[in-house]
Amino acid sequence: MQEINAVAQGEAVNPGDAAFALNKLNRLLDQWAARKVFIYDVSYPVYTLVAGLLPHTIGQMGQLISSSLTNNLATYVLPNNYQNGQNVTVLNSTNGLNTTGRVQAATANQFSIALIGANVASAPDAGNVILAGQVAPTYATPNSGPRPQRVEECNLILNTQNPAVDVPMNIRDREWWMNQRVKTMTTSVPTDLYYEPNFPNGSLYFWPVPSIAYQVRLKLWGVIPQFPNVNYNFSLPPGYENAITMSLARNMVGAFQGSWSNQQEQDLKDALKAIESNNQMSPRASTIDAGMPRRTQRADFNWETGQSA
Repeated sequence: MQEINAVAQGEAVNPGDAAFALNKLNRLLDQWAARKVFIYDVSYPVYTLVAGLLPHTIGQMGQLISSSLTNNLATYVLPNNYQNGQNVTVLNSTNGLNTTGRVQAATANQFSIALIGANVASAPDAGNVILAGQVAPTYATPNSGPRPQRVEECNLILNTQNPAVDVPMNIRDREWWMNQRVKTMTTSVPTDLYYEPNFPNGSLYFWPVPSIAYQVRLKLWGVIPQFPNVNYNFSLPPGYENAITMSLARNMVGAFQGSWSNQQEQDLKDALKAIESNNQMSPRASTIDAGMPRRTQRADFNWETGQSA
């Protein structure tokens, strides 16, 4: 707000304005999460296939560590990214604290929900927590993040031998999936994967349908964290603090009737360029010319989006 002259240096910010700015910030980060140039890491989670299942699903789900109920307030302990006010559903609680309600008193490792019932002492729990209205996904996303924007690569792990062997699978598109005549054909070793980013849970179509519960290793985009409150302490790679600050400032110019100079616009471009250049790698090139090295087939490069198609 100082960047756009909405407040003076040392001036206290109106709580309502701070809440508005926080909302704008999280909307900005949500937009960034949809673009590869803002994603600073990838993850490689390993999942176990379910024989005969089509499709497998992946989405936001947390596994409870413990739970308790005191004075009609249930407290659930689990690694999570849930925010105050979100609707969540608790399933399969071994302490019987299954419910749907709004998250309150959320931290990085726990949250509470109003629940009428007899007090339950804190004890280990093994239930699942999902966003309200969802069916529990087959796979939980890393760090309880949203469903993946895309699956960039996938390996089938042949873990019935020692050492285990990663076998690359082909990543396919919608047209390829539609052209498969027998979509329910089964095999012990699936060779292809088509990912449909449905919401809130994405759908993983392994083909042929696996008949053995091997493991798979997926390459997924990382998660840009949301900010639960204005006092939230965060840690991000170099360059993000300035990029977030300047982007948020420009987004709030109109709402606060602030000022924005050409120099600030250039500073914003430089800040965004610093992180985008680190996150977006050039695609590998290939050739079929005689005597030149070749590489395995991969997805095409989309020059409009700057991403692999």
